[in-house]
Amino acid sequence: MSGSQSSTTKRGITTRGETGRPARDSRTEQAAAKLSLLSNIVLVVLKILAGLASGSVSVLAEGVQSTIDVLASALILVTIRASAAPPDPDHPWGHGKFENVASLGQMLLILATGAYLYSEAWRRWWHPEPLRVDWGVAALSLSLLVNFLVSRRLLRVSRETGSQALHAEAQHLRGDMLSCAGILGGLLLVAATGNQQLDPLFAGVMTTVVVFTALKLMRDSLRPLLDESLPADEEEAVRAVLDADPLVWGYHRLRTRRAGSDRLLDVHILLDDDLSFREAHSVTEDVEAELRMALPNVDIIIHAEPFEEEMRHQLERHGTLLPTQRPTSCLKLPNPPGAG
Repeated sequence: MSGSQSSTTKRGITTRGETGRPARDSRTEQAAAKLSLLSNIVLVVLKILAGLASGSVSVLAEGVQSTIDVLASALILVTIRASAAPPDPDHPWGHGKFENVASLGQMLLILATGAYLYSEAWRRWWHPEPLRVDWGVAALSLSLLVNFLVSRRLLRVSRETGSQALHAEAQHLRGDMLSCAGILGGLLLVAATGNQQLDPLFAGVMTTVVVFTALKLMRDSLRPLLDESLPADEEEAVRAVLDADPLVWGYHRLRTRRAGSDRLLDVHILLDDDLSFREAHSVTEDVEAELRMALPNVDIIIHAEPFEEEMRHQLERHGTLLPTQRPTSCLKLPNPPGAG
């Protein structure tokens, strides 16, 4: 079949399907990343100017954090472009994990920013300064609106394409919204009560929320880097396809993992011993097509094995038979080890 590569093995055939994501997915992801970068550039200028004009450490700290957001958004854009590149001799599995590395780096930047915010809040707690809240309220209100609209767009695109980098960026913006809301509430309370210490107090509380969100996303970014299996529902979808195909008499060694937006899957399937090499290859192509309908952005390697021969191999080498929907009573198999 065109678009696939096949190679012979000693006991069967192995086929590998096409790799890479559709070009339209990559373009959509890049457009979303550019939107996030542009919005962050506008907001960082607005927040820093408002922080300097108001004298609020929480608003200024929010502006500094948004400077990190600009760097992170630029990194996400570069990463999405890199991860969309097709496999090459140095990266035969593609470049999907660039997304995971970028997402992890972004979370580390957030944690570093959190440390700075804590230090500034601590300093202002002990040395309060008078604030002018009008500039801060205006800047943070606009920031809330912009981040809400942009994060909603990023979440929609991340769900459509499976991009972990865009998902992390969207959650980053949602965390920024929480921080803005808390700081905005603190400024309004400062204006109402005259208590200047409420400004660093709210800055510290909202920074804590952002830090915990970053730690959770770090854990999610590490999972693909450690080759954790796909979620249970996705693996179940794979098993459902294999179980439903009448030409697949059994399967084993199912392994799955993720690299950025891409899923990687390999499995050994058992086919009728009487199939020709060409027929067995055709079956694996059909199975690949069925799996692609069940899971998007998936790179598939299928190793086809003759049913009876593999059962004999399993019994001789491992003393057990593989799970199968086919009756095994008619198989001409040797007695298991230790049998009389």
